[in-house]
Amino acid sequence: MPKNTTASLPRFIELGEMKIGALPRILEKYDIKSKKIMLLCDENTLRIGGQVMLAALQAKDIDVHEQGVDNSDDPNVMRTAEKIETENPDLIIGFGGGRVLDVAKLAAGTKNKKYISIPTTLSNDGIASPVSVIKDSKNIPVSHITRAPFGVIIDLDIIRGAPKRHLMAGVGDLVSNLSAVFDAHLAHQKRSEEINVNALELAESGGHRLLNLENPTIDNTVFLQELAHGLVRSGFAMCIWGTSRPASGSEHKISHSIDHFCPRCNGLHGEQVGIAAIFTMALQENPSLHAARAFYDRIGFPCSLTHLGLSRDEFVTVVRNATKIRPERYTVLEDKRPTDKEISHIIDFLDF
Repeated sequence: MPKNTTASLPRFIELGEMKIGALPRILEKYDIKSKKIMLLCDENTLRIGGQVMLAALQAKDIDVHEQGVDNSDDPNVMRTAEKIETENPDLIIGFGGGRVLDVAKLAAGTKNKKYISIPTTLSNDGIASPVSVIKDSKNIPVSHITRAPFGVIIDLDIIRGAPKRHLMAGVGDLVSNLSAVFDAHLAHQKRSEEINVNALELAESGGHRLLNLENPTIDNTVFLQELAHGLVRSGFAMCIWGTSRPASGSEHKISHSIDHFCPRCNGLHGEQVGIAAIFTMALQENPSLHAARAFYDRIGFPCSLTHLGLSRDEFVTVVRNATKIRPERYTVLEDKRPTDKEISHIIDFLDF
């Protein structure tokens, strides 16, 4: 069920060029009066923009403490939370990819601190959501609901320098919402689960806008703007709903099943859900399936099991076991319970 009071929306979104150096002006614009800031980053993000932010903030006599994050796991969250407790900053800024932002978001939420998200890539919809994905002691990603960022700053100059593969992963995560929204409606029809139509429309709008782009190119400014806006809308949808439901359905169950049963696979989250979504959309008989597959072909999205390092038999096992993931979340997998033969048939149909 939607829990519409669980997470508030970010107060502001800044999207454009030359945002990193203008950080002090942005803070002033939104009346954020911080004298002590903790900047969370890693070695790479410190180099590509972190030093610029440090210099800009320190020029305004703001005390900035840098804290490194080397993985999105429980030890990093605990270490960061302890540092926040010790230093007691007014504001937490996360500058990096998913690993840095997830740790920063959860640690800041744990200590009830204002947090600003500044992504260095657009690989998933966590940039504006209340969901933080942290690996447990078995190296399995676990989703945590926490506070959404107070604000999100997206510097397209930084984003353009991100690895193409990570941007493709963001595409997969956004397109996968078309599968997740279908599942939410299915659960409403079959199980009378409550839904929030506005949140679902928001979650799927970004995916549809991408599919309708003319001559899409992954590094084109218009494309990156649409991808950024879509991922932010997806995060907003989760804030409104209070859980990840608008952006996580059968395709995410399959991705988590890959994490559990094929931990040797090294696919990015967005790649896994983006590929799984094509399978689940086929199972759903989703009207957006063919448009999504054609779009993947046009931009060169790696839509194959071999890209994930999975054999056909392994994927069949993954799908068969996916219903063990979040069994309370009803999806097309629970509705149709596909047999091994039916799964194989869809694999052949999709030419995976």
